[in-house]
Formats: sequence, C-alpha cells, structure tokens
Amino acid sequence: MRKVILAYFLLPLALSSQVQNGEKYLFPINPGRQNYLAGTVGEIRSSHFHTGIDVKTGGRTGLPVYATADGFISRAKVSAYGYGNALYMQHPNGAFSVYAHLKAFDTLLQKWVIEQQYSEESFEIDLFPEKDRFHFKRGDVIGYSGNSGSSSGPHLHFEIRNKRQQPIDILTLGFDEVKDRVDPVAKKIAFVTLEEDARVNGYFGRHEFELIKKNGVYSTTVPIHLTGKIGIELHSYDPMDGIPNKNGIVRTILLVDDQVVFEEHKTCLSFSKQRNAIVHYNYEAAKKGRGRFNRLYLSDGNEQSFYIRNNKGTIFQGQSKIDIKMTDSYENSSNVSIQLSQTVNDTKPWIPELEATGNFIHLKSKQPAAIRLSEWIPLKPYKTSGKSNYYVWDLRKGTPKSIFINGKTLKTGYVATIPTNQKISYTQKEFDLNVSKRSLFDTLFLAFEKSYDSIRNLEIFQFKNATQPIRTNVDITLRPEKEYHIEAAVYSVFGKKLNFMGGVWEENQIKFSTRDLVSYTILRDTIPPLITPRVVNGADLKFKIEDDLSGIQSFRAELNGQFVLMYYEPKRKLIRSEKLDKNIPFSGEFILEVTDNSNNKINYSKIL
Repeated sequence: MRKVILAYFLLPLALSSQVQNGEKYLFPINPGRQNYLAGTVGEIRSSHFHTGIDVKTGGRTGLPVYATADGFISRAKVSAYGYGNALYMQHPNGAFSVYAHLKAFDTLLQKWVIEQQYSEESFEIDLFPEKDRFHFKRGDVIGYSGNSGSSSGPHLHFEIRNKRQQPIDILTLGFDEVKDRVDPVAKKIAFVTLEEDARVNGYFGRHEFELIKKNGVYSTTVPIHLTGKIGIELHSYDPMDGIPNKNGIVRTILLVDDQVVFEEHKTCLSFSKQRNAIVHYNYEAAKKGRGRFNRLYLSDGNEQSFYIRNNKGTIFQGQSKIDIKMTDSYENSSNVSIQLSQTVNDTKPWIPELEATGNFIHLKSKQPAAIRLSEWIPLKPYKTSGKSNYYVWDLRKGTPKSIFINGKTLKTGYVATIPTNQKISYTQKEFDLNVSKRSLFDTLFLAFEKSYDSIRNLEIFQFKNATQPIRTNVDITLRPEKEYHIEAAVYSVFGKKLNFMGGVWEENQIKFSTRDLVSYTILRDTIPPLITPRVVNGADLKFKIEDDLSGIQSFRAELNGQFVLMYYEPKRKLIRSEKLDKNIPFSGEFILEVTDNSNNKINYSKIL
C-alpha cells in the first residue's frame, strides 16, 4: 500500500518539471494578486473535459491580459461561439498558451485581424500569422478579457499546452495567484451491477448512497453488501479558497482491500479523445438529472488515455473494504472508506417499475412477469420482497417486443440491435439509420415509435435512446406520410421546445446527421427574422437580430455596396459595427440583410 501511494505522488512532480522546461510562466491576468477560478483542467463538462482554467474577472470585461512567457502569436480566431475571440501563442520551449473569450486583442494585432475580416468579408475568421509577425515578451499586454463566444459570463479561459498541443494541468506550475487549501468533497457514491447476477444489497441495478464525513473520512450511512461484477461511481468536486464554485478533481484512486484497481490522473488531455468524456461519467444518470458521476471503471468504448490503471468493474466476493482517494492539483486530499457488510442487510432501495439501462431491463412487479420475443417467455424472479417480485432480462439474449408487468402489456419499441465497430444500415418503413464503424461506444438496442401530435399538427419520429452516448454522428433519413415544402427542415423535439437540425430532401424523404437519438419532427419556418435597431448613426451601428424558430444562419451589412464588418454576440442577440478606419463616419445607403436557417430573409435599410 505504501509503495503504491508513494509512486502516485511522485508522478505529478516529474511531469510538472518536464512540461516547464525551465520556463517560469506569468499568471496572465491580475498577476501578483489573488485570483479566483470558475473552472479547472480536467473538469467534466457535458461533452468534454475542460482544457484550461477559467479565471474570474469580477463580472467585468476589458482587464489587461498578459503574455505568460516570451513568444509569438501562431493563431488568432474570431467566432460567435466556442472560444470567441481567442489567441494562441507559441513559446521558445515548444509549449503553447491559449487566451479565450477576449473582448479585444492588442491594438496592432486587432487592427490586422479587422483588416483580414474586411478582406475576406467575414466576421468569423481563423488566422495563422507568419512566425514573429506578432512577437510579445513575457508580461506584454496581448489582449483584454471579455465574454465572447460561448462564455456564460465574463472571465478569461487560459491554457498551457505541451509540444503535442495537449493541454496540461496549469495549477501544477506553482502560480501563487491561486490559493487552494481546501480538501475535495465527496457527495454521493453509486454502485452499478454490470452483469445479470451482480447485486447491491441484494438488488440488481444502479444504487446511489449519500456520503457523510466523520472523523475526516467519508462513508455511507447504511451498510453496503456487494456481490458479482460491480462498477463504482463517485459524485465529487473540488472547492477552493474564497469561492463557492465546484471545480473538478484531477486525481482519483480506487482501492479494494488495499489493492489499487482503478487510477486516473488528468495531467494532460488529448483533443482527439475529448468525446470520451460522455462515457467517463455516467451519461445516462446525468441525463436523468442525477448529476455527473465519475466512473471508477472503464466503460465499453472508452478510449481515454489518462488512466494509470483501470478495470471494467470489480468482482466482489467476500471483499471487506473500499477506499477512494481524491487529490487536487495542490495536493489537498480526501478519502472515502467503506467497510463492506458480509451479509445482505434489510435496506430496501427505491427501484422503478421498469427500467432499461445498458444491456439490461430491470422489472418490479406484484404479479408474474413475462416478455415477448417471437412468443411469450415467463420470467423467474431473482428476488421476492413483500408483495413485489424483481426480474432482470439481458437484452443480449433478445430485445422483447412487449413486456407483461403488473397486469399490463407494454410495448417496448425495440426494432434492432446494432453492434459497435461495424458500418450498419438499418431500414424500416418510417426511417433509415446509417451508423459508421466509429459512431457507437457500445451496442445500441434501438427503440422507435411513430406518433402524431394533433394539437401542433406534427409527425413525431420518436427514437427512444436519448440516454445512449454516441461518439460520432449517425445519419437518419425520415420518410414522412405528409407532404412537405422543400424548405421544411428537421427539428428535435423536447416537450414544447423545438431545435433546428436541418436536413436535405430527396423526393419525399429528408436526411440529417445527429449524435442524439431523441424525438424529431419536420416543420417549415415561414417567418423571417426580426431586426430591431439599437444605435444607427455615423459613428456606430447596433442591432438586435432574432429568429423564433429555425435560428439565425447569416447576416451581411453593406454601406454604399461595400462590406461592413459586424461583430455578433448570439447570447445577447446583438450585432455591432467595427470600422476599418475609425476616423471615417458611416455615410450613405446602409443595408443589413439577415437570413435564418430556413432561408427566410429580412432587410433593413437607411440613409446615413
């Protein structure tokens, strides 16, 4: 045990020294003063791992952002989404630094970027200036903090990447501007049965338990008895000095009877493996509102590379103890320790009547249950408690068309079993589904139902696999019964909310790509966008642009027939002018055209 832990703590020191290569980095904003973070490296986001630190700016924009080390600008990008206004800097030691969500760049750099935007007649631009065109010394101002792109509030996103463009854990570089003397927090632990005969306190399924800290160690409030192949998941976070934010934890070790069975250490990240985040945490549980539980086992299809040791679940048969060690970038640590019960206790967890999860269907019925494949098959309960019987069905044995449970016959909607690592085309009357070899992390038990919303007059193509994580896009072709205009498009349906997906028509069928197997409909947007003037004069032009259904596709502004650059802030629905020469007033005929995703257009014109 001691040798394992010693080796574990030596690793970050060696890596930190290797990454720095003797370089002393400057904190890029408010250097020499205490700063506070809203996000850390490796933090789990909905579809990726966070690749930098998010430095709070007190709700302000326009704070100077400094070069963290000598270097030159290798890339400058402007976008309405993602990183917004972002700078990428290359340093003599081969490392890179990234500064995102900026309000503006350094004066000369900003002027050059605007010139390129006018030359290409595009707001969105991705530039790669020649080496040393924009060279900065450590501590030079390279830009100003902002709230551009997909930022949810003013802050600076800052990264340091190694020579292979892999983001590293910045907080191991010894910045004094960030204080963290607070230990990680463990909120809940979940145990997941990974095979048909596995049990948690005598039951199949996924079961969550609150964790309580006592005498400095987290544990459950009820006894835990485990048998069979079990996956362990942890809901935890890392607090820091002086802020309420719940940041990510970079290192976690799972030990069973003092043997390390799982270990992760997010010292650096790979962009090519970012999508694996959705199988690193329990995607299904998160979609059901349970939060993002960090899996301490390797799920099918997970190709992430920061695991030092991993397993596909632990076999429990007489083991006595589980220990989990969480450590943040500042070596603050916390422990979860659970002494396992050797007998099944009377704790009865909440179990739904019917739940399909992973490879299994779990049933609770007061009457004998059965499933129908080609014919009805009675099920044998694995447990009877009180008036309830509990059943498990392995979908790998067959996908049932119907289930008889509690005196009712329920249609499942299963239509196909689609394996991973194969190019598959599945066809039925209402749709085609085309899956590439890389599309799926795990086997897809495809379920589908066609319905009609008579109130909204919509055909609903309901794919019932919303909690299935998908790696790369699948192609779906819908074959509606109704006839549609060529400008009609596919929309995803979430209750009353419709999200534009697009699509291409071929005769009376429409094809689109997606990474979500949810409900879809087809609808034509006939209403053009709305333009609302905010400021219109010779010095400045500002407009609110919005579209209620398909959303804004593009916009173009011209003055006397010449392109005018307009910066776009989608979250504020605002566009604003940016002059090529600030000394020349806008004068003449101004025209603004805005187009939505269904090609509806609206024009605004005025003589200035």
